[in-house]
Formats: sequence, C-alpha cells, structure tokens
Amino acid sequence: MEESDGTLQQAENIIELQSRMQELETEKIRICDEFNTQRAKMKDLFLQKESELAAQREETLLLSQTVKKLQQELDEAKSSLMAKGLSGMEVEIRKADEEIATLQKLVHETIEESSCSKTRHDAEVECLQLVIQELRSEVAELKRQNQYSPHHITQEHSLAPTNVLNALTKGIVKKLGADSFSSQDSLDDSCKRQYDDIEDSCSLLQPLEDQIKALKEKLRSTDEQLQKCKECGHNEGTYYKLDGLENSSQTEKEATCDMCQNYEAQLVSEQKNYDELVVQVAAAQKAAERHKEDLIKEIGFRKEMEEKWNEKREEVKCQVAELTMSTECAEQDLKELRQIFSKSCSEFKTTLSKLTKDREMIYEEIRKLQFENDNLVGKYAIHSQELQSQAIDLPNTVEELHELILKNNEELIRAKIGKECAEANVSSLQTNILLLKDQMAHEQNQKECLENNLLQEINVLKEKNRQLEKEMKMFRTSQGSITEMKEQIDDLLITNKQYVEVNNELKSKVYALQQELDTSETVQKDFVLLSQSLQVQLEKIRASDSQVRWQHEEDVNTCPTCHSNFSNSRKKEHCRHCGQIFCHQCLSRVVKSGPNMRPSKVCDVCHTLLVQSSAPYFSEAPPPT
Repeated sequence: MEESDGTLQQAENIIELQSRMQELETEKIRICDEFNTQRAKMKDLFLQKESELAAQREETLLLSQTVKKLQQELDEAKSSLMAKGLSGMEVEIRKADEEIATLQKLVHETIEESSCSKTRHDAEVECLQLVIQELRSEVAELKRQNQYSPHHITQEHSLAPTNVLNALTKGIVKKLGADSFSSQDSLDDSCKRQYDDIEDSCSLLQPLEDQIKALKEKLRSTDEQLQKCKECGHNEGTYYKLDGLENSSQTEKEATCDMCQNYEAQLVSEQKNYDELVVQVAAAQKAAERHKEDLIKEIGFRKEMEEKWNEKREEVKCQVAELTMSTECAEQDLKELRQIFSKSCSEFKTTLSKLTKDREMIYEEIRKLQFENDNLVGKYAIHSQELQSQAIDLPNTVEELHELILKNNEELIRAKIGKECAEANVSSLQTNILLLKDQMAHEQNQKECLENNLLQEINVLKEKNRQLEKEMKMFRTSQGSITEMKEQIDDLLITNKQYVEVNNELKSKVYALQQELDTSETVQKDFVLLSQSLQVQLEKIRASDSQVRWQHEEDVNTCPTCHSNFSNSRKKEHCRHCGQIFCHQCLSRVVKSGPNMRPSKVCDVCHTLLVQSSAPYFSEAPPPT
C-alpha cells in the first residue's frame, strides 16, 4: 500500500510537473509574443524616428540652401546698392557742385562787367552833360543876341546839314569878331556889323533849334540805354535823369521810341529772370545740401543695417553649425543604434534558435516520460484495482509463496527503478525549469535594460527634436527679419530712384538756368556793343562840330560801318545828310527831301534821325564797333 501511495504521489508530482511545464510553456509563449510585439513597436518607432530624422535632415539642407541663396542675394543687393547708389549720387552731387560753382563764377563775372560798364557809362554821362551845358550856353547867348537886336526878322529856311554847320561856324566867328572889334571900330561900323550878325543869327536860329531837338532826342535815347544797362548790371531800379535840356519856353513832351520801350521791358524781364535764377541757384544749393544730409543719413543707416545683418549672419552661421553638429551626432547615434539593434537581433535569433532546440528536446523527453509514466500508471492502476477487487488468495504451498514473493520483489524492483527514473527525470526537469527561469529572468533583465536604453535614447531624440524645433523657430524668425531687410532694401532702392529723379530734375533746371544765363549774357553783350557803338556815334557827332562834315574821297580809305577797304568794285559814296563816305552796301537807305521830293541816299544813323516813324538802326542787329 505504501508503494502504491508512493507511486500515486509520483504520478501526481509528474502531473504537477507537466502542468507546471505547460504553464511555463504558455508563459514562455506569452513572453515571446510580448517580446515580438515590443520588438515590432520598437521597430516601428525606430523607422518613424529614422523617417523624422531624414525629413529634418532634408529640411535643414533646404534651410541651409535658402540661407545661402538669401545671403548671396543680400550680398549682391548690397554690392549693387553700394556701387550704384553711392557712386551715382556722389558723381551727381559733384557735377551739381561744379555747375553751381560755374554759375557763381559767371554771376561774379557779369557783376564785374556791369560795374565796369557802370563806371564807363557814368563817365560818358558826365561828358554828355558837359556837352549839353555848352550847347545850352551857346543857345542862351544866341537868344540874348536875338532879343537885343532892333530889327527882328524871322526867316524859315530848310538848309542842308553841311550848310547849317558852315553857317553856324561863320556866325560864331563873326560874333567873336564883332565882340573883339566892337571896342576898336567906330559906332557906324559896329552897327552895320550888328545888323549883319542879327540877320545871320536869325537865319541860323531855326535850323539850330531843329538840330538841338535832334541832339536832345539822341541824348535821351542814349541816356535811356545807359540807364537800362545800369539796371541790368546792378539792379538799381532807378533811372538817371539828366538836368533840364529844354528851354524855359519849350513845354512839349516828346514821346519815347517804341523800340526803346521794348528794350526797357526786355531789360526789366531779364533782371527779373536774373533774380529768379539767383533764387533758383540758392534753392538748388539748399536742395543739394539737404540731399547730402539725406545721403549721409542713408549711409549711416546702411552701415547700421550691415552691422545688424552681419550679426544676424553670424548667428545664423552658428545655428547652422550647431544644426549640422546635431545632425551629425544624431546620425552617429542612429548608426550606433542600428549596430546595437542588429547585434541584439542576432543575439535574440541565436537565443531563440537555442531555446527552440531545447524546447524540442525537452518536449521529446517529456513525451517519452509521459509515455512511460502512462504505462506505469496504467499498469499499477489496473494492478491496484485488481488487488483491491481481488480477494486475498495466498498460495497453499510454500513454493507458490516463494514464487509470489519473487514476483512481488521483481515488480517492486521495477517500480523502484521506474520511480528512480521518474525522480531523476523530475530532478532534471526541475533543473531545466530553473535554468529556463534563470534564462527568462536574464532575458527579462536584458529586455528591461534595452527598453530603458531605448527610452533614454527616445528621450534624447525628443530633446534633440525640441532643440531642432526651437532652432527652426529661430530660423523662421531670422527668415522674417531677412524679408524685412529685403523690404527695407526695396524701400532704399525706391528712395534712391526718387533721389536720382530729383537730381535729374535739378540738372534740367540748372541746364535751363544756364541757357537763360547765356541768353542774358548775350543780350548784355549786345547792349554793351550798342552802348559802345552809340558812344562812337556820339564821338563822331561831337567831332563833326569841330570840322567840316563833307569828307573828301582821298581822306577816307575804309568804310566806317563794315570797315572794308575801298577798291574799284567797292566805290565811295557820300551820305547826303552827314557828308560821310560809305560803301554802296552800307549806304542803302533812301530819304525823299526838298520841294520836289528827290530821293537821297543816307546812312543808317541819318535815316533814323530824318524818318521819325522808322525803327532805330540798331533794332535789327547790334551795330559794329
């Protein structure tokens, strides 16, 4: 019974061991499944992180390329701005300064010329005043002689200019002779001479008055021209007035010449234009100074922007270097993770292959043991039942007892052998189970270590990802600042274009002012030539009073107007009014005179004196000096 109880316990132990082995196998399968699922998750996570790293690497490459492109564009824009804006503005400002300097020089020269012309004109005016005073004194003496004469005879004669001049000279000589010889001769002779002188003076008085009127008109015209020249040169705005040229009995006012009024209006307009030119030049100088100040401010602003841009560029370079270092470190870590993963995969594969082989071997052994155990349990179970159901039937003989005892001993030996084998198998199975438990614990520890390492690496990658996101944000902010800088550069280009347009407008204004100044200079030169020619004509008129007006042909070799020498083709012709010799081309004016209205050739000056309705001879072109 004890043996049967022992076998039952062994069978129960074997069953427990089998159930335990099944539990261990199920647990092993569960652990393998969990490991496979975790490995699949880790593989998916690894692939996801690898794809994220590849995407981040591509983004960093794209960002670095965009940064390089933007840097190149900024350098090109800065170089173009510095090359075009600064050089163009400096050249334009230099040109404007040079043009303003030339304008100032021209203005100073014109002022100096006008001052010289003023002194010259003042001297001429003084000379004219002296001549006018002499003429007035002579006229007063002639009037006195006319009033003291007992027989006043009025005669109206239209004499030629040469006859008038000869008569005037004769009268003056006779008057002087009468004054000198009146004290010496007798009273009869003096009376006769006085009668003769009175008659001569009466005959000469009317043409003298006409000639004085013509001289007055000439003096008025010359004085107006001189005053206009004074106004053009010094902007005095007041006309110099001569002392009274008319007699006390003469109250008529003669109308001024239309051309003189036109010249006066032109001179006033030229003076206004000159003032406007001066104001515009001052405004241009102020605008140039203002543009210089704006340019200096723009240069300072550009320097500040360049410094800020250099700082931003250095920061972006540092960030890009850090990004490249971080990507390189991430790549190295990824390579190490790949190597570790490949090693762990190979180790897992080897351990799995070993475990599968061991499991198969254990399974075979368990199956054998199960078969033997089933046989043993079946035999003893049936034998025990038979023994329980059998009645105790001892043999009758001793030999049969001995045989029965021997059989029982043999069966007992067999049972002990089976028990020992089963115990040995159980002990081996227990040792194998312990080994498997140790292996499973070791594998669990390795798995936990790998999980911890992977979690740490994942955390590190997350931190790196956060850093990369921060760097991306910083890069985006820097990109926004770059766009702002581009907008500022565009604004600077627009302002530069505006400055160039303003400079071109100022250039056009300066050019127009230069043209107006040139025209005013030419007009002023024409007036100077006119004053010189008038002075020459005045000197000629003065000289004509001291000599005979009619010129002899052998005394004159050149034409006084065109200054060309006389020859066979260019013959000498006399002016019928002043008696001077001119060439045929210069003596082209014709005046009808006398009762028969015969045409007579006269010079330009005499034509203006004789024909009141004609324009002055200097209105079409400045007379030659």
